[in-house]
Amino acid sequence: MFMDKIAVLGGGSLGMLLAGKLTASGCDCVLWTRTRSQASLLNGNGLKLEDQSGDRLIKVKAVPFEDASAGEHGFVLVAVKQTALVPELQGKLAATIPVGGTLVLFQNGIGHFELLQRVLPGRKLIMAVTTEGALRIDSTTVRHTGRGETRIGDGHPEGIAELADTGNEPFSDELLHLERLLKQAGFSVYLSKQLGDAILRKLLINAVINPLTAILRIRNGQLTESSARLELMRSLFQETFEIVKDYGVGEETELWNAILQVCSATRDNESSMLQDVSAHKETEIEFINGVICRLAKEQGKEAPWNEAVMALVKAAH
Repeated sequence: MFMDKIAVLGGGSLGMLLAGKLTASGCDCVLWTRTRSQASLLNGNGLKLEDQSGDRLIKVKAVPFEDASAGEHGFVLVAVKQTALVPELQGKLAATIPVGGTLVLFQNGIGHFELLQRVLPGRKLIMAVTTEGALRIDSTTVRHTGRGETRIGDGHPEGIAELADTGNEPFSDELLHLERLLKQAGFSVYLSKQLGDAILRKLLINAVINPLTAILRIRNGQLTESSARLELMRSLFQETFEIVKDYGVGEETELWNAILQVCSATRDNESSMLQDVSAHKETEIEFINGVICRLAKEQGKEAPWNEAVMALVKAAH
C-alpha cells in the first residue's frame, strides 16, 4: 500500500508548480525549500498559482530543507537543478531519505541518475522527463506558462549507450501509484519503458532552446518570431541532431517540428537557463550542451555551435 504523502524538494518554478497542484488535488504534500525565509512566507501567505483558468491561493506546507526529517513520504520529487546537487545537498539527502525510500528525479540533461545512485545506495530512483512550463514570479508565486507532458519510468545506468528499452516487464505498482497522483493533480503523465528516448529528446530540445533564449534574453515563443532566430535554431539543431541521431533519438523532421511545438506551447515561458543567467546564477549548460560536446569528441566530430553557445552562456552569467 503506497501513501499519498509526497515531499517536493526545491522552491523554484517546477517545485512550486508540483507542490501547488499536488496540494490542491488533496495530496498530503510538503515543499522543502532552500531558504528558511521562503518557507516562512509560503506558510504565512500561501502559494499563488497563476494559470489559464485564473489565479488560485493554495495553502501549502513548507519546511526549509535543513529542517526536513525522514518521515514517511511515499515519494520525494527532486525538483532542483543539476547545479544544486552539490556534496552538501547530497549529504542531507542521504541523511533524510531512508534506505528503501523513493526519489523521483526531474533534472534536465544527463548524469544526475548516476550521481545520486552512487551517493544514495539502497534508494529507488525514478526518472521523470517533463515539458511543463513554469515561471517563478517571487517566493510565493508561480505561473504555469505552458502545459506539457511528463514521462516517468524506472531509473537505470545512464551512460548514453545504456539509454534503452527496459523490456516487457509490467510497470510496478509504485510507478502506477505515482502516475495516479500526478494525473489527479492535473498533469499529463505517461509511463514509459523507453525513457531513454524521452531523455535524449529532451536533451536535444533543451540544447537548442535553453542556450539561445539565455543568450538572446527572450522567452521561448520569441525564438521563432524572426527568420534570423530560426536560422540560429536550425543550425544548432542540425549539428546537435547529427551527434545524437545514432542513439535512436528519432527522425530529423519530426524532432525539428517538436522543438517548434515546444516553443509554441511554452511561448510565454522563460527557460530555466534564461532565469539563471538573469539572476547571475550558474546554469546547467555543462549538463546539456556540454554533454553534446563530449559526445561529439567521443565520435571524432566537431561541435562548433554547441561550443559557441556554451562559451556565450558561461560569459553571460
